[in-house]
Amino acid sequence: MPPKRAATKRQYSAIDINSDADSSASESASRAAPKRKAPVKKTTTSTTKPTPAKKATATKSPTVAKTYKDAIKALETALKSLDAKVRKMSPNSRAITTDTYADMASKHLKAVNALEKMEGGLVYAFNMAMAVADASHTDCDTTPKMGGFGDSEGPFGETDGVLVGLIERRNGEGSAKRQEGLPTVRKRWTRADGDVGEFKTGRPNKQQYGQLQRQKLVWENERREEKRERRESVDDWVTVALQDLKEERDYLAEYGVEKYFPKSIARLEELLGSETDAAGAGAGDAA
Repeated sequence: MPPKRAATKRQYSAIDINSDADSSASESASRAAPKRKAPVKKTTTSTTKPTPAKKATATKSPTVAKTYKDAIKALETALKSLDAKVRKMSPNSRAITTDTYADMASKHLKAVNALEKMEGGLVYAFNMAMAVADASHTDCDTTPKMGGFGDSEGPFGETDGVLVGLIERRNGEGSAKRQEGLPTVRKRWTRADGDVGEFKTGRPNKQQYGQLQRQKLVWENERREEKRERRESVDDWVTVALQDLKEERDYLAEYGVEKYFPKSIARLEELLGSETDAAGAGAGDAA
């Protein structure tokens, strides 16, 4: 085997040149080749707007004062509705009598029961029951048959039972404070309070009669409101309630309408008597 010869200078040069050429060619090819861009991910934007979350709203219970106010308004609305029908009635009609008012008013005892169950509702319930008592009759001289036929006794008895229970509860929480100089309310309407001009025949004509009825209703509605406002404002609730009930009882008795809140009147008289006796004993001890 022939001996290996050392590479000549020319051969080394050839090797280096070829190597550089290959490297340059590779770099040129690399530059010439276009660079591929990385694929761009497409993102889709939703056009649907998100539904805002509903805010939770707490339902507030009505206050006892508002419940009372609404109950009085409902009672007055029912009362005025009957008054409007009475104005359109023939004088000899029996369609509506004071018994109708008693039946209507007793339906509002539900409001009394609701108020009594509410926190702080005892006094409101008592005043509402007194308002029901006030609305349970009408002026019996409006028409000849307005005095009714004795059907008021049932509603009177039902309301009387509720009211006397409230009297006991209210007295149990503390006796009434005697109060001097109680607010006054207007007296019951009489024909002398009417203002329709002179009666040429000694009696009102048809037009004057209608005017008198309207004036009386306005007067009595305002009187009833004054009584209610007095009951709401005084501390001497026993004296005021007794005055209101006895006045209506005596008026109705003139027309044969009886059994107007006998239990409540009797209990209020007992309470007023015991307070009077206690006040007298206190004055004697002080002397």
